[in-house]
Amino acid sequence: MPKKHKEIPKVMNTAIFGAIGIGLLLGAIFILLPYPLLRFLNIPDDVIAIAIPYMQLYGAGTIILALNSVMLACLRTHGLTLQALIVPTIANILAVCGNYVVLFSPFGLPNFGVRGIAISGIFGQFCAGIVAIYLVKRYVKFNVLKVNFKRCSIPFLKQILKLGLPSSGESVSYSGAQVVVTMIVATLGTNVLITKSYVSAITQFVFLTASALCQGNQIIIGRTVGAKDFEGAYQRGFRSMVQNVGISTSISIVTFIFITPIMHIYTNKPEIIELARWVFLVEIILEAARAVNMTLVGSLNASGDVRFPLACSLTVLWLISLPFSYLLAIVFHMGLVGVWIAYAIDESLRAMLMIYRWHHGTWRTKALFV
Repeated sequence: MPKKHKEIPKVMNTAIFGAIGIGLLLGAIFILLPYPLLRFLNIPDDVIAIAIPYMQLYGAGTIILALNSVMLACLRTHGLTLQALIVPTIANILAVCGNYVVLFSPFGLPNFGVRGIAISGIFGQFCAGIVAIYLVKRYVKFNVLKVNFKRCSIPFLKQILKLGLPSSGESVSYSGAQVVVTMIVATLGTNVLITKSYVSAITQFVFLTASALCQGNQIIIGRTVGAKDFEGAYQRGFRSMVQNVGISTSISIVTFIFITPIMHIYTNKPEIIELARWVFLVEIILEAARAVNMTLVGSLNASGDVRFPLACSLTVLWLISLPFSYLLAIVFHMGLVGVWIAYAIDESLRAMLMIYRWHHGTWRTKALFV
């Protein structure tokens, strides 16, 4: 067995205990501080009363989410993308079935409301975690149930944090920006806030294919860079980008055409449906730019160039996207459409920066273990 393969158990031990620590910390925050967090978002009091038990119950299961993330990353980096797909699929199916049971009260069962939704979500993640443990043991030959704190490695922890913090920092930055945007949208009224939640849910399906392509591309780029085939990685990155833009744009156009019947699944209010239609018109441009970012940011991260995407995310998101969101939505009275235009400006600027970085080739000097 190659030397690097022998170090897999040590890396997994380190990652798992790191995930446990992060999961416990976040869980404690959600359990102990739900009201301040929701109040910070300008959420109405009647909604806060409903959201607090959900946050506390779901927050208690954060450690399960953290452990599942580590196991999924392990499967993906070994090229086991089909096996990695099984885990969230099981979690989602069980969560949907659980939501039906707790909300629609079949067989005379009581209605458990949002508490039931939180419990069904955690139950789905727990069952999926059991499957993930089995898959990791079978295909990676690592038993998650036999992790040993003594086998953790400080040098590996430093390497994980060196790559992981900047890589995840972009997601954290984006999530933080979404929190601020939600605060802005909340001031526009309940209907606008509801529309944002519906539109955000639909867009999850819009860029689902793009996300899958990006994950596959990231694995290929990582292996190609590891083999020192930099030109092959360069060509693969741009080829995947073009494919992703084409697919994302096509799906966005189809979604815009059928947005009215899609929105009728959620609501019959004409003002919400009309607002969503205008938002999804902007979404076409937004998804094309987002596809560029998702592909090239993943490619840069896979090649070890993790700081540049984070720097761009922090700069553009917080200095351009958020100010424009407030300016267009509040000052120019464009509402939710203005927020989406700001999103599109943000993604387009970052897309141009990512294209420049990938073309310039600085990432060739950032690769690790080559």
